[in-house]
Order: sequence, then C-alpha cells, then structure tokens
Amino acid sequence: HQLISSAFDKYKSNEMVLAEQLISDTPNHSLTMFDRGFYSLGLLHQWQNAGKERHWMIPARKGLQFEVLESYSRVDKRVKLTTTPQARKKFPGLPDEVEARLVTKKIKGKECRILTSLTDVMRYPSDDIVDLYTH
Repeated sequence: HQLISSAFDKYKSNEMVLAEQLISDTPNHSLTMFDRGFYSLGLLHQWQNAGKERHWMIPARKGLQFEVLESYSRVDKRVKLTTTPQARKKFPGLPDEVEARLVTKKIKGKECRILTSLTDVMRYPSDDIVDLYTH
C-alpha cells in the first residue's frame, strides 16, 4: 500500500468530488481500492480511462443490477452495468454500459462480492482478487 496523493476540503465537502480531484495524480499500472461509498460508474470509468492499466476494486453493493456476459465459474463473472442518464450528464464520455468483473467468495460465513476492472482472468485469478481486498 502506498499513499500517492490526498485531497482535503471543508467538513461538508462531498468525498466523491474530492476523489475526482485525485484522478490526475493516480499513476499508470496501479490498483485503487475504494470503499463501498465511492460507487459511481462515472467515477470508476473516468479513473480507469485516465491512464494506462489504472484499475479499481470496490465491494459490490446490495441490489447491484447487472447482466452476466460471461461466467468463468460459479463465483467469477464478467458483467455489464448500465449507467444512468444523470451519470452520463455529469461524466461526459461515460458510455451507456460499463463492463466489469464480479467475484464472490464466502469469508467467515459471509458472502463477499468484489466488483473490479481487473477483467483478465488469467492474469488476475479470482482468489487473488478477494484475498487482496480482504487484506
């Protein structure tokens, strides 16, 4: 883990706005792990496409709507997420749909679902993804 940059503002400032300020400071060939509260397809898409090999990982929220595009195993899937008109207005260039990978694993009896841009199953095994996030 390495702290690359930070953004601060008043107490009432929106954390999503602060996160957007960090996009330009994020290095290529990196992985950023987000807390569940940072779920925004606009933010995640912009984060990933602002450089080369800039990946993200975030816990999937309950009730996440998705379409399975490919199933690698019972717990590892490539999914399609539909963006909202509001998100496309706020994030110009955001497509109607975003592809990601959804990995599920039971940890101490609790189901853990991780959504990530690490879609290459050969390069990024599903167990490694969950282990990294739970670490």
